[in-house]
Amino acid sequence: MNTKNSLFFLGLIFSILLIPTSSQLSFAEKGTILVHSYDVAYNIENGIVESMYLDPDFIELVITMNTSSDGTFEITIPRTLLDAKFETSDDIFFVLVDGFETDYLEIETSSESRTLVIPFFVGDSIIDIIGTTALNPFIEEPEIEIPSWIKSNAEWWASNQIDDETFVQGIQYLITNGIMNIPETKSGESSGKKIPSWIKSNAEWWASNQIDDETFVQGIQYLITNG
Repeated sequence: MNTKNSLFFLGLIFSILLIPTSSQLSFAEKGTILVHSYDVAYNIENGIVESMYLDPDFIELVITMNTSSDGTFEITIPRTLLDAKFETSDDIFFVLVDGFETDYLEIETSSESRTLVIPFFVGDSIIDIIGTTALNPFIEEPEIEIPSWIKSNAEWWASNQIDDETFVQGIQYLITNGIMNIPETKSGESSGKKIPSWIKSNAEWWASNQIDDETFVQGIQYLITNG
C-alpha cells in the first residue's frame, strides 16, 4: 500500500478512537440494499452508493459509488451472503478500492454478520470485498422425488386397504432417505392423536394427481411435526 493510503487509514483509525463511544459518525447517506434476499446495511460519508451485487464466481461483493470527497464506507455483511474463513476461524477480507488493496476496520462481529469500515478517496468508484465463501444464487433446490410405491401406498391408505401403521412406515422411509426434512422433536413428544382426515384426503388427491408432490410432502411434514 502506498504512503498516501497508509496515512489516510491511520488518520481514520485515530479519528474513530477519539470519538466517544456514545456518539456516532455522521454519514451523508445510509440505507439498505437487497442482495439475493439479504438486506445489506451501509453508511457512506461523502458519497452515494449506486449499486451493490454479489459475484459468486469471484467470491466478492461489488459496490459502485459516486464520491464527492475523501470519506468512508461502512457495510454490514451477512455471513451467509459473504464471509472470510480460515478453517473454522474468521479470516480477513481482501478489499480493493478502484483496484488497489486497501486496509479496513472491522468494527463489529457477530454470528450473523460482520461490519467493516473502508476508507476511500475522492473520485473512487468501485469497492470489491473478497471473501472465501459466498452464496451461490444459481444453485437450485433439488426437486422432490418420491418413489412410485409411496403413491400406491397413499392410494391404498386413502381407500382403507392398508392401515395407518403401514402408511406411516412408508413415510418413515421418506424421512430416513432424506426425501423429507422434518424438524427435530423431543423424544416422547408424540401426542398419540388420530391422523387428521385432511391428511388422508391429501393422500387421495395426490394419488390421483390432483395435488403435486410438494403439497403432499408439506401435509406429511405437518403431521410428523405435530405428532
